[in-house]
Amino acid sequence: MTLTHVRAATQARWPAVISVAVGTFTIVTSEMLPVGLLTSISSDLRVSDGTAGLMMTAPGLVAALSAPLTAVTTRRLDRRFTLLGLMALLAVANLAGALAQSHPVMMAARVLTGVSIGGFWAFAAGLAPRLVPGRSVGRATSVILSGVSVASVLGVPAATFVASFAGWRSAFLAMGALALVLLAVLAATLPP
Repeated sequence: MTLTHVRAATQARWPAVISVAVGTFTIVTSEMLPVGLLTSISSDLRVSDGTAGLMMTAPGLVAALSAPLTAVTTRRLDRRFTLLGLMALLAVANLAGALAQSHPVMMAARVLTGVSIGGFWAFAAGLAPRLVPGRSVGRATSVILSGVSVASVLGVPAATFVASFAGWRSAFLAMGALALVLLAVLAATLPP
């Protein structure tokens, strides 16, 4: 191993850490997206508010199953490839939600969201030690997990604000677009 390889192996990959943090923001915002939109969605899809509320329950239940299943079934795959696939799935799920004309289609999109959430969390929280030297793992983990707080404080309210002007579908479109952009950023920053 040359000195260049040693330096590359011990250098912090902060752009990758930040892109994973944006990933946690995107995942959490996508998960919680319907909170401020339920009344509009239920009216548009002609279902009760209670039935529309299943859009919040389904992803959580699916994510709880998806996390361990994804970890087990993809353990021999490259983590980078797995994370990219999960972010692509999230983009598809959000775009499908934006285009949904019926509650069953919306629920299918939300189930895909749950698969992506669980799978992404199975890997994202443990990426810091692979991206930075030992002395920086705590800081990198904090940065990655900060996406949760930012999504809770800014992401969901921003989506609700956008939807108040452009309709609930615009919030799902925006999250689908963000997931697609993030897919490219993750591909560029995550090491092989």
